[in-house]
Amino acid sequence: MKTTGAERVRWNLSDLFASPDDPQIEATLARELEHAQAFEAKYRGKVATLEPKAFAAMMRELAEYEESSVKPEVYAYMLHSQDTQDHAAGRLLARVREASAERGRHMVFFSLELAPVDDEQAAKLYADPESAVYRHTVEEARKFRPHQLSEPEERVLTDFSPVGNGAWTRLFEELCARITVDVDGQEMALDQALTLLREPNREVRRKASAAVTQALEGDIRTRGYVFNVILQEKAIDDRLRQFPTWLSSRNLANETSDGAVQALVDAVTGRYDVCVRYYRVKRQLLNVGELHEWDRYAPVSETTRDLSWDDAKELVLGSYYRFSERTGALVEDFFKNGWIDAAVVAGKAGGAYCMPVTPHHHPYVLMNFTGKLRDALTLAHELGHGLHDRLAVKQHIFDYHPPLTLAETASVFGEALTFDRIMAEEKDPKVRLAMLCNQVEDAFSTVFRQVAFNRYEDAVHTSRRTEGELSVEQLGELFQDKLQPMFGDALTLTEEHKVWWSYVSHFMHTPGYVYAYAFGNLLALSVYHRYLERGPAFVDDYLDFLAAGGSTRPDELVKRVGMDITDPGFWDAGLKILDGMVTEVERLSGN
Repeated sequence: MKTTGAERVRWNLSDLFASPDDPQIEATLARELEHAQAFEAKYRGKVATLEPKAFAAMMRELAEYEESSVKPEVYAYMLHSQDTQDHAAGRLLARVREASAERGRHMVFFSLELAPVDDEQAAKLYADPESAVYRHTVEEARKFRPHQLSEPEERVLTDFSPVGNGAWTRLFEELCARITVDVDGQEMALDQALTLLREPNREVRRKASAAVTQALEGDIRTRGYVFNVILQEKAIDDRLRQFPTWLSSRNLANETSDGAVQALVDAVTGRYDVCVRYYRVKRQLLNVGELHEWDRYAPVSETTRDLSWDDAKELVLGSYYRFSERTGALVEDFFKNGWIDAAVVAGKAGGAYCMPVTPHHHPYVLMNFTGKLRDALTLAHELGHGLHDRLAVKQHIFDYHPPLTLAETASVFGEALTFDRIMAEEKDPKVRLAMLCNQVEDAFSTVFRQVAFNRYEDAVHTSRRTEGELSVEQLGELFQDKLQPMFGDALTLTEEHKVWWSYVSHFMHTPGYVYAYAFGNLLALSVYHRYLERGPAFVDDYLDFLAAGGSTRPDELVKRVGMDITDPGFWDAGLKILDGMVTEVERLSGN
């Protein structure tokens, strides 16, 4: 791998703790355990009947506890992301999760007592300015009332949580991080090998794809077993809590309904033709008889653009500054203050994420920068999340994080800002076509592909519950069966592709998560289209939208920027934007 300048871009986590052995970590864990015990002693049996002033005081105490207790967990997770093979980081991650479960035993009562708040009590709380601040928190808790267990049962589940989904997900991620891919005798990390699928040379892509398949097959049965355990754990939890479908709990947490999500899925799967049209054009542009999985992200011309870290920084930061001085300044802080980890190093977790902390502590961004133009768009994407978090700092911690259905809005918007700047500055029509194809493919990845992933999850969760443990062959067959329809007859997934489910960590750590990408992407495209229509007059409305964080239901919040996601035709509008992008590809390519 060539050097990019990102090799030196590592997190500075000292504003959380000095090291894994920092005595402040244990001191914080001990203090917050005492706080949890004191909170339980003070409020147990009283939550649902407190007078408004007392209720507000209780919530302020709880917020202070949450803000302090989350920091060791965030620190340990990010440290482990930097090097999943480091035993000290892994041990600390296990320690803070065990401490969280120990504290959690004393906090179980709270949600169990908050959910039963009746209408009369709720009206009293909402009538008082101090307690009304927590209206959204109370309403969200009340939604889960039918799915709560008894306090002893909830305590037992909390006690067992350190060895539940989080533990299995950690194992899965560590296994994936250890995967090395041998491409023509060169050993590289999985993320680096996947980057080769975007190389102009088809033989390079084919070899890389075959090498990835071979590497994934290495311990696939172990990862398949992990997946089966997580699937069954989810089935047990859903049965105990009486959720009607495997996805219902995720939909409730996302502040949406089973019906609304099904409408999204139906709208997207009903427009697979947009995807098929695009790959038919791409087949002609590449001048090949048949497309396969190693051709999905192939550049349509030999023209490629590599970037140094400084180039990517200027491109992304300049795009945010062009939108508004305020957003540019908020994003620039990430570069100035060591809030980004971008180096590609052995053992580092793959992919990219933005880690929010609390309203009073800045977020962090992790990515693996390989020097490609798409890495700049990834950087813009994750910094969009960071911008969202920083704008929401006036919210209390319970309303700080947006639900997953809104969480992708700012990130996709920031990516669109950066892409439009690239297109505005590029004059060569061949390069413009190549870049438009790249953007179409990225949009397809977060709309059509993620909904296809949702269809896969639906199939494996359903099959695990009806047939028992699934073999890796079954997992692969289902994966192929659900992903092939989005390509129709325009691209054929080979037998090698069947194992590629086995590195997708979202299936493990947050079952049901993936449709939120499609939800957020289509929403963000619509929001961005509204910005293009209104221009600078839209900026303040958009920033207010982001500043709301998770304080307002998605359908209500989106109305503030002039749209209605409850309209059955809303998703069609977003899909028409993708359709228009494909039409432009067809025009530029002469098809």
